[in-house]
Amino acid sequence: MDEQIRRQLRRWAEQYNTKSFIKDDPVQFPHRYKMKQDVEISAFLTAWISYGRRPNILKKAEELHQIMGASPYNWLMNNGINSFSSYKTKDPSIRDTFYRFYTYSDLESLCVRLKEIYQIHESLEDALATVPYSEPIRKMQELFSGINGIPVVNGNSACKRLAMFLRWMVRQDEIVDFGIWKSVVKPCQLLIPLDTHVYQISMELGLTSQKTASMKAAREITEALDKVFPGDPCLGDFALFGYDINK
Repeated sequence: MDEQIRRQLRRWAEQYNTKSFIKDDPVQFPHRYKMKQDVEISAFLTAWISYGRRPNILKKAEELHQIMGASPYNWLMNNGINSFSSYKTKDPSIRDTFYRFYTYSDLESLCVRLKEIYQIHESLEDALATVPYSEPIRKMQELFSGINGIPVVNGNSACKRLAMFLRWMVRQDEIVDFGIWKSVVKPCQLLIPLDTHVYQISMELGLTSQKTASMKAAREITEALDKVFPGDPCLGDFALFGYDINK
């Protein structure tokens, strides 16, 4: 990557890592809350459903947050999960679809796991500290293993949604990202949230030589971005967004 591209990426990161970015992005939902647990739950569930076109993601996330109300944490811990039963189909031959390939049963399973975690730990960050893996993505995969939509540990998935959630929680500038996790994960440990689109942009810029949008590609791209944004490679996520917009 030549110096001209590096400078342009830094300019785009500065241009798009602003408060105005929030209103059109899924990160808007956890920004509705102040309490750490509310932010964690809102962010994790929003990241979990972040498949497909952005308008569809925003619509479904809005529906989910209307169900959870003013405090996702209070909703979760006070048996709000039971409300999902009214959304499920009563006909066993009909799939109780929640969003794309997720069912309401999948959503219920995820919320039950979250509730179990908060019954033991003060926060999701505290729970992550108890997982023995060194890589943050692996910690998340272990903590939520067996849940539909959570890639298996040591698989080839780039784990885009987990990487996005971690970016929201960990990056410290507190502009778009929250930076509320201070101890378990550092910004330098984050991986770029890699989907097919970001992968194609990264290929154009020569940030990876991998043939697919895999975990190995995510690591290569993150390493390349760390040379542009030392110690904070996921600031490059905004730069790649800017590259795509301006292209």
